[in-house]
Amino acid sequence: MVKKLSQQLWIKRKEADKYFFSAKANGYRARSVYKLLEINKKFNLIKENISVADLGAAPGSWSQILADILFSKSKNSKSKIYAIDVNDIKPIENVIIFKKDINEFLTENNSIKAKSLDLVLSDMAPKATGHRFTDQVRATDLVEKAIVFAQNYLSLNGNFVCKLLGANTNDNLIKCIKKHYKYVKLFKPKSSMKDSKEIYLICLSFNNLQ
Repeated sequence: MVKKLSQQLWIKRKEADKYFFSAKANGYRARSVYKLLEINKKFNLIKENISVADLGAAPGSWSQILADILFSKSKNSKSKIYAIDVNDIKPIENVIIFKKDINEFLTENNSIKAKSLDLVLSDMAPKATGHRFTDQVRATDLVEKAIVFAQNYLSLNGNFVCKLLGANTNDNLIKCIKKHYKYVKLFKPKSSMKDSKEIYLICLSFNNLQ
């Protein structure tokens, strides 16, 4: 009975969500596409002929809009888009999909050349267990791995966007990441759910000093 009630509440939230309906009407795989569009409008991250990694990409809405933007003007664009997730992602034109755990990219990996990316996007989030402490630990672990991934694969002056959840917005994290980027800011898109604790860490101009 409780499960049925929670499902009904979830459906009502979707019905009242203009971003959900807009995404569906425009053929996007998830409402999260509007978060990236807001971030890009604010910080101008998606530029011609860039190489991008989309971490936690499933179901693929961020990679989908990246491909739309980067290849809309020219089918001969030199851009490269890598969608990475442990879950299945249906094919997206002009997107290279890796069904891999991020740990595989942090150990021995030949799929993406080190220091070759202009932009790293992480919308990774752990599967919720319902246990607050466990979920927070898992979320923190993913954030830390995304940070290391960016440091390993970003080229000089590359940019990094990472979703943070709850307590991950601590001062120590911000202080540490500022050592590697010229500009660091926290940004919450209007398209985020009102009751969501997510916020995005925007890191611009990687110094590549390692």
